[in-house]
Amino acid sequence: MIFKIAWRNLLEYRTKTLIIGVLVALGVGVLVIGNSVLESITRGMEASYVENFTGDLIVRNGSDEAVEFMGGFGAVPPAITGFTEVEAYLQKQGGVVASTPLLTSTASLSKDDETLGAAILWGVQPSSYFRMFPGKFILTDGELLRGGEPGILLSQALVDQVFETHGVELRVGETVLLSGQNNTTGTKIREVKVRGVGYYENSAGLLDLISLVDANTLRALTGLTAVGTESTPDAASDTAASAANENAPLEDGDELFDDALVTEAESAPGTAEIDFDDILGDTSVRDGYLALDNHAWHFLLVDLGEAAPDAVTAGLGTLNGTDLVVEDWRWGAGIVADLAFTLRTILNAVILVIAIVAVTIIMNTLVISVTERMGEIGTIRAMGGQKGFVRRLITTEVLTLTLLFGLVGVAFGGLTIGVLNVLGLPAGNLFLQVLFGGPVLRPVLSISALYVSVIAVAVIGVVASLYPTSVALGVSPVRAMQK
Repeated sequence: MIFKIAWRNLLEYRTKTLIIGVLVALGVGVLVIGNSVLESITRGMEASYVENFTGDLIVRNGSDEAVEFMGGFGAVPPAITGFTEVEAYLQKQGGVVASTPLLTSTASLSKDDETLGAAILWGVQPSSYFRMFPGKFILTDGELLRGGEPGILLSQALVDQVFETHGVELRVGETVLLSGQNNTTGTKIREVKVRGVGYYENSAGLLDLISLVDANTLRALTGLTAVGTESTPDAASDTAASAANENAPLEDGDELFDDALVTEAESAPGTAEIDFDDILGDTSVRDGYLALDNHAWHFLLVDLGEAAPDAVTAGLGTLNGTDLVVEDWRWGAGIVADLAFTLRTILNAVILVIAIVAVTIIMNTLVISVTERMGEIGTIRAMGGQKGFVRRLITTEVLTLTLLFGLVGVAFGGLTIGVLNVLGLPAGNLFLQVLFGGPVLRPVLSISALYVSVIAVAVIGVVASLYPTSVALGVSPVRAMQK
C-alpha cells in the first residue's frame, strides 16, 4: 500500500518528479562515464607497463635518494645487494613465471665526432629479457641482441629524431659512440655497433626513446665495477686495502730522487732489460676500477604468473644481507600513473560536490512537495497513520524516484561508453598519448562504477528524505488538516 500511494504521489507531481529525476540521471551518468573512462585509462596503463616494461614486480635496492625507473631522471639507482641470492630465491618460487635483470641510465650519443643528443638506455640480459617480453620490441631493421655480443638496439623514435634534427642517418651495422659520467670511473666512452632498430608495440612519450644495449657496455658507462658496487664485497675490500697502501705518503718527498735508488738501479743485473710494467708497482686498484661487476644490476623485473605478490614480497624481505624494496608497475610508470590517479581523485571530488548539490536541490523540492501535501498527510495521521508510516511513505517516494532515474542514468552512461568504445577517443597530443598508453583509448564500462552509482543514488535518496520527513512530522495532525 505504501508503494502504491508513493507511486501515485510521484505521478501527481510530474513536474517536480522530472526535475529531480533529470538531476539524478545526469549525476549518475557522469559518475558512470567518468569512472569508466578513468578506470579504462588505469587498466590500459597497467597492462601496457606490466606486459611491455615492468612485469608485475620491480625489485631494487633501497636508497636515500629518489630513484626513477626511467634512467637519468632521478638519482643513480644502487646495484642490488646479493643479486645472485635474490635471483636464486625467485627461481625456487613455483608460481613465478619469469624474471630478468635490468640496468638503466642515459648517455650522450654521437657519430663521426658529432653529438646527436641523449639516449635513454636499458642494459638487458638478452636471453631472459626477450623471453619475459616476447615480441614486445618490434624490429624495423636488423636483429635482436644476443648474449655475450656487444651492441645496441636503437629506438625508431630516436633514429627519426636524430635525422630530423641533425640530418644524420643511423643505420644497422654502423658504429656509434656512447659517453656517460659516473662517480666511480668518471667519464667513459664506449663504441658500439648498431645491431637493430625498433620500437615497443605500446609506448608513448619517453618510452618511445628507450634503446636496448648490452649490459657490460652500460656497466662501463655507469661505473659498475668491482670497486663501484657492493655485489662483490671481497673484491671491493681487497682493492680498498691496496689503495690504502698505494696512497700511503712518503716521509720525505726527496726519497723519489734518492741516490741509493739510482745506484741500485745501475748496479742491478740485466739493466738493459728493465721491466717497465713493474715500475707501476701494484696495479690491483686500477684493475679493480676497470674490472666490471658481472653481477651488478639496478633492477630485477618479475612476472608473477599465478604467484601471490604478498608471499613473494615477504620472502624477499627475509633474505639476509639485502636491503630490498619491491615496487609495482605504478612506481615504474612514475609521474604518468600519478597523473592518472590524481585525475581520478579530482573527478571523484567533483562528483561529490555534484552529489551535495543534488541532495540540496532534491531536499528543497521535496520540502515544497510535502508542504503542498500537508493536508493529505494530516488526514493520514488523523485516520490512525503513525509517524513511522508517514516516514516510510516519504522515504519510499524518494527511493523510488532516485533508483528509477538512477537506472536511467546508468543506461545513459553505459550507452555513451559503448559508443566511445566503438569510435575510440583519439589522443590529440603527446600528453593524452602518454596518459592513454597509446594513440587511441577505447573505454570499457566499469562494473564497479555501476555498483557505486546504485549505492550513491540510494544514499542520496535516504539523505534527501530526512529533512522533508522531519517537516511533515513536525506539524500536528489538526493543523495539517486545517491546511
